[in-house]
Amino acid sequence: MTFSPLLLFRERRLPESIYVELIGNLFSATPLIVVFAISQCVVGWAIFAQTGDPYVLSLTIIGLLISAERILMIRRYHREAKAEPLTRATATVWETRFAVRSIATAVVVSALGVRCFMLPDPTVHMLIVGVLSTYAAGTITRVAYRPRLAFTSVLIVSVPPAIACIIQGGVIYICLALTTVIFLFGAVDVIQHAYETIVSQLTLKRKFAGLAQLDALTGLSNRLGLNENLESIIADAQRSGYGLAVHSLDLDHFKAANDLYGHPAGDAILREVARRLTRLTRASDLLVRLGGDEFILVQTGVAEREQATGLASRIVEDLSSYYNINGYTIEIGTSVGIALLSDEQLTPDDLLIRADQALYQAKRTRSGYAVYTVAPHLVPSLIDGDDFRDSRDVNRKTANLR
Repeated sequence: MTFSPLLLFRERRLPESIYVELIGNLFSATPLIVVFAISQCVVGWAIFAQTGDPYVLSLTIIGLLISAERILMIRRYHREAKAEPLTRATATVWETRFAVRSIATAVVVSALGVRCFMLPDPTVHMLIVGVLSTYAAGTITRVAYRPRLAFTSVLIVSVPPAIACIIQGGVIYICLALTTVIFLFGAVDVIQHAYETIVSQLTLKRKFAGLAQLDALTGLSNRLGLNENLESIIADAQRSGYGLAVHSLDLDHFKAANDLYGHPAGDAILREVARRLTRLTRASDLLVRLGGDEFILVQTGVAEREQATGLASRIVEDLSSYYNINGYTIEIGTSVGIALLSDEQLTPDDLLIRADQALYQAKRTRSGYAVYTVAPHLVPSLIDGDDFRDSRDVNRKTANLR
């Protein structure tokens, strides 16, 4: 890693998910703010009691007020983040709010340091050095997620007091000023290293989280991916005013083909089903393989019922076409159950249950697809077996398989 202060000021656009998480980490600093506010209050009051300087008292009070407002801001952030996931735009707004208050705190602490070095009492100088060091160290460790903000804050809190030390004169104070300059160079490296490390960790975390949400056979999202994303998709649909449809799919006669030709052929069929479904969906839709021959398709931007039924009809038609696997021509079908989200407030589980019940209706009536229209407890249970095949159907499909 190249050592350069300029790297801290170079614009680097991160993926939205990583950027949002970095901003979220900024707002986990409440304990640090509380601890520093208490220490600043104790030291400021002690210096005022020792010297009676009104400027020290005023700066201490201003610092406490800023710290209190920062804590309230952090609480507002957590309320809003809990109510609605952050986007890049909203995260940028919150970063700006955090940065303004951080810079204001650094200015007050720096002014307090300058004022204390102007006083003739060496014990006061000793106390303020502790305050300045504590603030700088806390900034480096807690704000390194945003390196430009961290370095700017450390610069503000270090340089003016260092100049005041030089003005104070004497070998000790000049050495203290030089030490501060050396500390700044070290801070650049620490901030840069901490930032690169956390970004690398978050990138790996997102990468492995993405892999964990993928089905190894088909490359589609898996059940974990559905659980992680369906709630936010529903929230987006409700905010935008558009509906969505959850399609629950189950392959007809897949078990017969899998039993007759073995798992390799069954796996090849599932991969081809995934390819055909992907061809029918858009980038904004969510396509999931739950396991076995069960799939879920979350169709977004559904303004009318016909959009959902039209897609279901195309799915049934496309998946019912022949599959050429290992030299064999295999015919299967599919049933689709549809649950629609419109103005009604439904949870992800509600939609999945409704889609599953509609799938049972489609299988029972052999209609290809069905839209949820009745209460779940009114839908009769399916008979155990492979997709309601009768003996004639089994013989016909077996002939096709051969």
